[in-house]
Amino acid sequence: MKNEVIHARISEDIKKESEIILNNIGMTLSQSIDLFLRQVVLKRGIPFELNDISNEKDDIEELAYIINSVDGNEPPVEAKKLIHLYSLGYIDYETAKFGIMRLFANDR
Repeated sequence: MKNEVIHARISEDIKKESEIILNNIGMTLSQSIDLFLRQVVLKRGIPFELNDISNEKDDIEELAYIINSVDGNEPPVEAKKLIHLYSLGYIDYETAKFGIMRLFANDR
């Protein structure tokens, strides 16, 4: 039996947009908050990964710098594939960096 009420202040735009999305998948805002809190209890923490966007931007800029510092030309297809995999989250930054450095080391 649910008997607790939560009061939270959120942006009006975020509330409206999230209610539209949740409605499209058949959930109410209250149901989604209940689901989130159940997952917090189950996972014993936040139930999703939190990323610092500024670090990700720095990582992408460093990958671009690595490519440009090697030859300054259009990156090879293999380097573009590694960057694409990184941008999709399939590989981490260190793996992308290692792969790109290895590509250019093999070219020399």
